[in-house]
Amino acid sequence: MAFIVSNRLIAACLCFGLSVVLVGCGSDKPPRSAVIASNKNAVRIKHISQREGGQELMLHGMSLIGTPYVYGGSSRQGFDCSGMVQYLYRQALGVSLPRTAKNIAAASQHIRQSDLQVGDLVFFNTTGQPFSHVGLYIGNDQFIHAPSSKGVIRTENLSQSYFKRRFTGAYTLFAR
Repeated sequence: MAFIVSNRLIAACLCFGLSVVLVGCGSDKPPRSAVIASNKNAVRIKHISQREGGQELMLHGMSLIGTPYVYGGSSRQGFDCSGMVQYLYRQALGVSLPRTAKNIAAASQHIRQSDLQVGDLVFFNTTGQPFSHVGLYIGNDQFIHAPSSKGVIRTENLSQSYFKRRFTGAYTLFAR
């Protein structure tokens, strides 16, 4: 089963990437169906299921692999970690998020690491401060992020010692 899912995922990513190359990027406007519940700083996505939303986020995220890291960046010319997450949620789901990793965490709901689902967020302490780095969880202990080291968006494993030591929490924006 996992082998079939992996091949389907690879095929879906390739199809998505090819469509972006052939057709170009679509409108930057969010879908009209994007309705979120907002209570003070909290964001809860209710207009799409976590399964569907997570797949959209993952596909959009995979299309950014190799994009350069740019401090303060939030466009396809380059991203920092929170700019990438903000961009992905806006493009894939039409959801506006705060700009910093710390504020995205504050707007999210804390969940157990064992409850992570595709499309959830993982936060790390990489600068001596909690919530100084964020990535998008894509399943199987993997996440996409925009690290300043080695300078491009890429996938990593949560169980790598560097990330395991710095992990500060798992969060979701999806209504559960």
